[in-house]
Amino acid sequence: MRILSIEMSTSLGSIALLDHDQLVASYSWEEERYNREHLFNALEDMGIDWDSIDHYLVGRGPGSFSGMRFAFSVANSLAAPSKTSVIAHNSGSALAYAHGESNSIVLGDARRKQLWIGEFNGTELVRGFNLIDPAELPNWVRKETIIISPDYDRLSNVFLSLGYKKIISMKPNAVDLAKVVSYRLNTELDVEQFEPLYLHPPVFVKPKFPA
Repeated sequence: MRILSIEMSTSLGSIALLDHDQLVASYSWEEERYNREHLFNALEDMGIDWDSIDHYLVGRGPGSFSGMRFAFSVANSLAAPSKTSVIAHNSGSALAYAHGESNSIVLGDARRKQLWIGEFNGTELVRGFNLIDPAELPNWVRKETIIISPDYDRLSNVFLSLGYKKIISMKPNAVDLAKVVSYRLNTELDVEQFEPLYLHPPVFVKPKFPA
C-alpha cells in the first residue's frame, strides 16, 4: 500500500511517500503565505509514479485555514485522473504518535482569544477537538498530562500564567501522519471525513456596497 501524505496545517509544510509502511521519500519546508511553490517543487523532485499511489492523504488540522485548503485541493487534483482514493485524518494524531505518550493533550492557538484542544490515548482521539477559553484548561489538563502544541511560541504566556511546565513544542509532519493512517487502514479502523477540521463557525461579513 503506497500512501502520499500532505501536511500543511501549520507553518511547517511537509510531504511523504510511504510504501508498505517504509518511507520512500519526504520533504519539509517553512510555509510562506504568498508562495505555494514548495509543495509542487517537492512533488517534482520525488519523481512519483502516480499510477502506483493507493491513497492520497491530507492532514485535516486543526490549524491553518489557507494551508489546509491548499493541501486538500492539490490532493483532489492529483487523485482525479485515476480516481484514486483520497482520505484525511486529524493532524493532532501525528503529534501524539511522534511523542509516543499514552495520554496527551494537543492544543493550539485558535485566534479570537481561544484555544483548540483535543485529548489522545496513544494516537486515538478520545476527547474530540473543541474551542475553549484559556481559563478552561484546568478542565482538560491533569497534573501528569503531557501538552503538545504546534503554537508554543504564541501560547507560552498562557502556559506560564497557568503554571504548566510539561509542554512539548512540536509541529505535525506528513511522515508521522502517514504512519498513523497506514496503521488504521491495515487494522480496518476508521479515518475521518475528507474535509478540513474547522472549529470556528462561519463568519458573515456584510457587503460594504449594495449589490
